[in-house]
Amino acid sequence: MQSSNTLAQRAIPSWDLTALNETFARATPETIVRWAVAQGVQTLTSTSFGPHAAATLHLVQHLAPGSLVVWVDSGFVDESTRNFARDLSQQLGLEPAIFRPKTTPLTCLAQLGIKDLNEVNTAQRHHLAATIKLEPFQRALDLFSPQIWISGIRGEETAFRSELDVASWDERGILKLAPFLRASSSDMESYLSRHGLPLGPPVFDPTKAAQHLECGLHTRANLNRPQGH
Repeated sequence: MQSSNTLAQRAIPSWDLTALNETFARATPETIVRWAVAQGVQTLTSTSFGPHAAATLHLVQHLAPGSLVVWVDSGFVDESTRNFARDLSQQLGLEPAIFRPKTTPLTCLAQLGIKDLNEVNTAQRHHLAATIKLEPFQRALDLFSPQIWISGIRGEETAFRSELDVASWDERGILKLAPFLRASSSDMESYLSRHGLPLGPPVFDPTKAAQHLECGLHTRANLNRPQGH
């Protein structure tokens, strides 16, 4: 199995990123997802089963029933998130592909010298993110080789995300789409209410020093356009 989906290893469709973002800037989340579905390529939707996850998952499954959903279960989420993931999956008819770290939480912490999750330094946090989130997600990409990656990230969540466009290139040659990027929390809750969807619990994420910071999943590979395209 290949270790990563590099630009040299995949044929990149000739999507015009500038034109896409000009269109998507005025488009609804439904229009953006409809466009993705219409491309007829392997599309992956990632989820953390966070508070507003039901909106993205519902929209994608409504327009493309049975489409690929990936959840990286870090091993550190609490029972409320696991229950929410189970119940929402049942409600929406999802069968998410679950990817987990290669080590148990206790082994991972011991290997990184972490004794207290409230006292994790920056280097340890970066290694933790690489071990429990980035590596499992890379395995998902290696297995499924998506050409489009849909995520539920929103601009108001972090300073980094507020500067993103709806469409961007990942360095591995994947087109990343964030259909709800410009939606507010109230917009999301209105969507959930309108479709009879639950609000999920906060997700415990030890890779972030605070909720307004990034773990690296969306920052490590975000380009305006792939090299050589």
